[in-house]
Amino acid sequence: MPAVHGGRPFRPAADVRPGAPDTDFDNKVRLHFMSEQNRENRPFVDVVKVTKVYSPDIVALQDVSLSVDRGEMIFLTGMSGAGKSTLLKLISCMERPNKGLIEVAGRDTAKLKKGEIQELRQQIGMAYQDFKILPRHTVFQNVAMPMEVLYRPGREIKERVNEVLEALRMDHKKNLPAGKLSRGEQQRVAIARAAVNRPALILADEPTGNLDSEISTLVMKLFTELNEGGSTIIIATHDSSIYEGTSHRVVRLEHGMFTA
Repeated sequence: MPAVHGGRPFRPAADVRPGAPDTDFDNKVRLHFMSEQNRENRPFVDVVKVTKVYSPDIVALQDVSLSVDRGEMIFLTGMSGAGKSTLLKLISCMERPNKGLIEVAGRDTAKLKKGEIQELRQQIGMAYQDFKILPRHTVFQNVAMPMEVLYRPGREIKERVNEVLEALRMDHKKNLPAGKLSRGEQQRVAIARAAVNRPALILADEPTGNLDSEISTLVMKLFTELNEGGSTIIIATHDSSIYEGTSHRVVRLEHGMFTA
């Protein structure tokens, strides 16, 4: 079963025995190092026995577990309504599960305060299925927004936004209001916005749903470059052409549960 929980063994603080010859300071340093090392060795995204139920009694996810290693690219597949979008929303802290544990970058999302959730989201690039663009803002302004939130220098923003738009063949429309674009073009804007910061984690919900095969290839080339640069990427998709022939892991959801 490809989606079993893959947690790593944890060495508790009690493993540093009182009788050891280290000083108290050395023990504290060692414990800190062990904690940081453990975080690095654990999955970047860890979903453990998660259930999500919508009112009145719609079970979107049921007791699902999934571990995604740092720097991994995986594909979530399944029919509409299988729970793919719900899982991405839970990982990005847009929603909370009814049961279970979700850790991102070694942090239990249920224990994060509002400000900490905002900090975590700044490390996540989300390409929404419904785009969530600002229609009156230009293409450039939409894509630049994640960099502006982090107060990147203007020159850096300009260079990076132009680079990503060029990669998706949207640079010639950067000064147009995003609301004037076709759905396929708006989808590319949403993907560019998710990618522009080179985030630690990218969550893409049906990123090629409105694109032809040529543009889909460009999107996957961009994702591959980001993945090779260290980004962890989770893609929910119906489009088998974007993962067939690759070595990336593919997991399938059916009726809110992973299948073998």
